[in-house]
Amino acid sequence: MTPHPTLTFRPAIPEDASFIAEVVAVALGADLWDNENAAKQPDAALIEVCRRTDTLYSWQNTVIAEVEGARAGGIVAYDGADYHDMRLRTFDALRHLLTFDPEQMVDEAQRGEYYIDSVAVKPQHRGCGIAGRLLNTAVEEAHRRGLTTLLACDPQNILAKKLYERLGFAETGRYFIFGHEYLRMTHD
Repeated sequence: MTPHPTLTFRPAIPEDASFIAEVVAVALGADLWDNENAAKQPDAALIEVCRRTDTLYSWQNTVIAEVEGARAGGIVAYDGADYHDMRLRTFDALRHLLTFDPEQMVDEAQRGEYYIDSVAVKPQHRGCGIAGRLLNTAVEEAHRRGLTTLLACDPQNILAKKLYERLGFAETGRYFIFGHEYLRMTHD
């Protein structure tokens, strides 16, 4: 697998909110990108959450991968110090989309941790190493800040787990989030 030669990374800007909403929705299992001709759009409230600066999915927490100037993927990651408050604001704004009780969720991140929340790459750009490079940008940012990097992995997603392990993540526990059990994987 060779990285795409025209791949660049940049911090997101507020105008990326709709694309960030797509990244989050796809990472959570929505099929927005499964059929490029379907013109599916993320929920308007999710887009608004991505425009804000005080939510989990804020544009300020996002890095965009571009191929030849077009958005190809993205990663949402942030310092866990303010996770609980950001989670309350985020899920309050998205309550109409929730299929689980957010009050029953444990906090996914805490002080001292840098949480990789969502990562997704458009189908036509998969297999080029973009997801791995996005994940490495988050690991580098965590190291720069002196934080431990962590993420949640669906135990049924064997390909993602293998990618995370190849990049140096290891299972360090399990937790119950979004109504399901996930692997807690960290990278020191």
